[in-house]
Amino acid sequence: MSERPAHHAVLPSGTLVGGRFRIDRVIGEGSQSVVYRAEREGDDPASAGDTAPPVALKVIHRHLCGNAQISQRFQREARILRRLEGEHVVRLLDFVEDDGLLAIALELVEGVSLEAMLADRGPLELGVAIEILLQVCAALGAAHANGIVHRDLKTANVLVEHPATIAGDAPPKPRTSSAGSIRVKVVDFGLSKVLQGDPGIALTEQGMIFGTPEYMAPEQARGDEVDARADLYAAGIMLYEMVVGTPPFSGRSPLGTMSAHLSERSTARAWRK
Repeated sequence: MSERPAHHAVLPSGTLVGGRFRIDRVIGEGSQSVVYRAEREGDDPASAGDTAPPVALKVIHRHLCGNAQISQRFQREARILRRLEGEHVVRLLDFVEDDGLLAIALELVEGVSLEAMLADRGPLELGVAIEILLQVCAALGAAHANGIVHRDLKTANVLVEHPATIAGDAPPKPRTSSAGSIRVKVVDFGLSKVLQGDPGIALTEQGMIFGTPEYMAPEQARGDEVDARADLYAAGIMLYEMVVGTPPFSGRSPLGTMSAHLSERSTARAWRK
């Protein structure tokens, strides 16, 4: 197993961030940030009285804090989440700046990503897949009503929550035998496009392509302007993946995948298998 790069070193358990979030353990890691399970304490008003629920603390890698573009996107994600309210959108709790370190406190979703769920269980029953999709579409509806296009919707950015309380430290596995037992949250609005509203969360994007190739709408792959329809296209790709087991255009180079969205119709063949 390869070691984590030194500049990606995680904060040790027990570290207090912003004077109110005590690090417990790592629950996720990416190229720009680490997500920790953390407890609220100290001067945090939410910690008064009854024990406050833990949070998901998304902390930017320290070596990236000096990168103006990445830091601005991180702050921009927090501003976008402040505008959003919806049962199926992850909720922003706080934004923290601590000695140059940037962190976003989010509600903790006790579950797994849809990506991990599919890797573990394979294709889902149609009723379960449709229920997940409906909840994802509810989250998109909340975003689109606020003039926000997610632009990076994919199975890795959908968390599937187990509604029951599960004891122990092992992450709970969502039930898939009943569609009614599933709840989902859409996360990671860091690449979102703001169509209207607060100019303070605009993003310079001339000549840039945002998103993940397997889920890109054709206009997104071309680098054209996108709107809410790009998210709906990605949702359709996700439904296909949930039922079939893989996205319709997978296993290619990023450029090959983007080109396939523009010119191929392999989905019909896959559906007939």
